[in-house]
Amino acid sequence: MPKSKNQKLKILYILNALKKTDENNPITVNGLIGMLNANDIKAERKSIYDDLESLENFGYDIIRTKGRNCGVFLGAREFELPELKLLVDAVLSSKFITEKKSRQLIEKLASLAGGGDQTSILKRQVFIEGRVKARNESIFNTIDHIHTAIADNKMVSFQYYTYIVRDGRIERVARHGGKKYEVSPWSLTWDDEFYYLLAYDEKSNMIKHFRVDKMTDISIMQKPRKGKMLFGVSGIAA
Repeated sequence: MPKSKNQKLKILYILNALKKTDENNPITVNGLIGMLNANDIKAERKSIYDDLESLENFGYDIIRTKGRNCGVFLGAREFELPELKLLVDAVLSSKFITEKKSRQLIEKLASLAGGGDQTSILKRQVFIEGRVKARNESIFNTIDHIHTAIADNKMVSFQYYTYIVRDGRIERVARHGGKKYEVSPWSLTWDDEFYYLLAYDEKSNMIKHFRVDKMTDISIMQKPRKGKMLFGVSGIAA
């Protein structure tokens, strides 16, 4: 009988299943066989043990348990639960990350915890409603463009907005008469849970700071950066 096209992926399916385990939620060898069969992959107990040994030899911490919770689970991970809690807290307290992005990031962080109890613990501590959060959903793209421009020694252009309250509603109003700013980016800094761009404005011959979540429509220009004399080697204003 010919092997299915997924057969060569067997060990990857096993690894993916192990990433969803923890010490309170191990998976049995029969459970692994059932998971593989559901994905049209044939497996026997001996081949499962061989694959687990291969993963151990590659450096994964595969732990075997006995008793009522018998099975295997992934022990040491790239992030331990206290570290993930710290990262979740940082996301929650970051005003520049929107509510939608916060939920997406926390979901990704929770997936690193494995499965079962640890994932539930992370998700239980999430309270986003009522927190001060930015409204700009494109902020990650903006940050990526800034890093790229700094690395490539290029200027950037963008629109900059402020928020005002009018008739009980929050409105976004373009600064600079709606015209794009053209500046030389030198550094990103963090202050009061917001990201700020430190940049040199050639027209005014000044170092200016811009709150990143108020920047939109950013593009990297072909012009080389200016203002190096005002910044140190690390990009921090001298």
